[in-house]
Amino acid sequence: MNWEKKKIAVVTKAYPEYSTRHGSVACTAGITKDGEWIRLYPIDMRYFVGYDKISKFDIIEAECKKDRDKLSRKESYKVRPDSIRIVDKSLTKPKADWVKRNKILLPHKITSLDVLQEQYSKDKTSLGLLNPKKVIDLIKTQDLEIFEEESWSFTVNLDGVKIPNVHKIPHIFKYKFICDCCGKSEHIMQCEDWEIFESYRRWGPKYNDPELLWEKIQERFFTWMTKDRDLNFIMGMHSQYPTWFIIGLYYPPKEDK
Repeated sequence: MNWEKKKIAVVTKAYPEYSTRHGSVACTAGITKDGEWIRLYPIDMRYFVGYDKISKFDIIEAECKKDRDKLSRKESYKVRPDSIRIVDKSLTKPKADWVKRNKILLPHKITSLDVLQEQYSKDKTSLGLLNPKKVIDLIKTQDLEIFEEESWSFTVNLDGVKIPNVHKIPHIFKYKFICDCCGKSEHIMQCEDWEIFESYRRWGPKYNDPELLWEKIQERFFTWMTKDRDLNFIMGMHSQYPTWFIIGLYYPPKEDK
């Protein structure tokens, strides 16, 4: 399959990981100009930090090629990192344009995990936007710690290129919720959204107390996002086994009734 140029609205990125093959990379999901989900991998961390970084809801252009991964996930594409360029920041600057963002994402909204699973069984769909019936809680699976560095550190390679160092953070955040498929039964799903991990890492030195840090994280990512916002989960399927988890949070302002 040949490389093709695509225009993509970046809607989420999972917290980066270190790959022995690709270095420090992040799995990124977006919506193409044709309104289709797409997963781009690998994108080097260098594209997500610094002055000219790619932000959520930037429109990028990149050369992509269908990737046949282990599960044959429908939306998975390889990307030529050197072909990536930002072509439009109007959805992020000078301020978030939620009206235009909603036009991109909300047509993909579903309210049941069963629907997502049915789509995967039918055609290997592995990305979706879930609007839960009720978000019950944000939980952690172990005690928080304080990370010393508030900003990213860098290593300079032999070619003089600055490489961001990935801070390894345990995947300890989970949301408890119910959706239309389960009546009163609760789902508890892991969340790997970059924003919550970055807040955990950066806020540590600011508050310098694990209990206060957890209070602030809950205040932002549960209380505020459920009270003042319409919290949606961008769902993704693991690359190695057919398990769903939350790869991103989408939280537009609640509409006036």
